[in-house]
Amino acid sequence: AKAEPAKAKAEPAKAKAEPAKAKAEPAKDGGGGAAAPARDMAPANGNSGRAEQKTLGLYLEDTYLFEHTAKLLDVWQDGEKVCLELDQTIFHPQGGGQPCDVGSIVADGLPPLEVIFVQLDKERLGVVRHDCKGDFAAWSAAKDHLCVVTCKVDEEKRRLFARTHSAGHLLDVAVHDLGFRWTAGKGYHFPDGPYVEYIPTAEGRQLDNKDAKAKDAVIAELDARMKELIARASPVSVTKLDGVRTVAFEDVSCGCGGTHVKHGGELGGVVVKKLQAKQGNMRVSYSVN
Repeated sequence: AKAEPAKAKAEPAKAKAEPAKAKAEPAKDGGGGAAAPARDMAPANGNSGRAEQKTLGLYLEDTYLFEHTAKLLDVWQDGEKVCLELDQTIFHPQGGGQPCDVGSIVADGLPPLEVIFVQLDKERLGVVRHDCKGDFAAWSAAKDHLCVVTCKVDEEKRRLFARTHSAGHLLDVAVHDLGFRWTAGKGYHFPDGPYVEYIPTAEGRQLDNKDAKAKDAVIAELDARMKELIARASPVSVTKLDGVRTVAFEDVSCGCGGTHVKHGGELGGVVVKKLQAKQGNMRVSYSVN
């Protein structure tokens, strides 16, 4: 994903890193007849890979950590934005098709900062940059003696972003369970119209993208399968494989640097809305209530 505006394009979903080398356990039951083999997918985004990470990403360890302290390392100004570098952060930077966290950063004796955007800095290798609204003069004057700040993530948005991203991963499982062997191409996990775009293959079940009735039938099947998977509430596994953070839902795993739910039951209401042909690919759109 681009690290610019909040509605940037989704990053290619499964590229730019080495593929996972271990398979997740297969699902216990499937929706498309005979059980399909477990599937690994190439790591999903740049946030999951081996690039040097100077800022420790606490968001990778605990989706539900909404407040935590950090050491202030630097403060600078970019236009009207107050930019902070911390030694560690609970703020997820925008990337991998997922929007960044927002919230606030506070410190004793200083006016609070509103965190409006978080990104991996393009010039400072491995640094998570926090773009804020606030009093630059006050924070700049304090940076040489100020050690500890408190980060507070917007909990409601964090939970929504995690559910939306996780629903995209579970959709991979549903697609696979129905017998399709599509390759995930990219994912857009923003609340305003999330989707996963798949590249059809010659293997497995086939779908004529010009057959409206067939597509409507697949949408209904996918929606029903998602509800079954959510009701099963299977745990989500997060591991490190050869330095790559790997997330597994049921029998489908891929590298991912996003925030996720603990189990499928936390997704709540997910609706599969559309199946569209996009430049030869199949885009499956969904919503999270």
